[in-house]
Amino acid sequence: MWGVTEPAAVAAVGAAQEQGVVLPFPLRGEALLVRLADLLRRRVDELVPRCERLSLVLSHCPQLRLSIDDGAYVEFDASCAEFYLVIEAPSGTRMIIETTDFDAVVKFVLQYVVEKLSDDAGLEAAS
Repeated sequence: MWGVTEPAAVAAVGAAQEQGVVLPFPLRGEALLVRLADLLRRRVDELVPRCERLSLVLSHCPQLRLSIDDGAYVEFDASCAEFYLVIEAPSGTRMIIETTDFDAVVKFVLQYVVEKLSDDAGLEAAS
């Protein structure tokens, strides 16, 4: 009796397994900033073997901060799950973006890094 299974029971178990839904594992903001730092390091290494003007340092002060260089950083505030991107231009202009949209942060950071690297390459070519 214990070794006998009914075909309907086996079919029901198989159907339940096929209908299962895989839920995405939630990523915390800290993990996203670590991934962004890794992406930027790999990208910068591909473009410029020795770029001393980008620091790409992760620190806690009191929020997790990814310092990109002397004039730009991204912080994650876990209490409200917001990212703060701060970019200071040499002219004294400061751009601050507060958002929960990590993709928007990545777009702005990548644009900033690409422009910074192209400006550095232009200065090196001129000298």
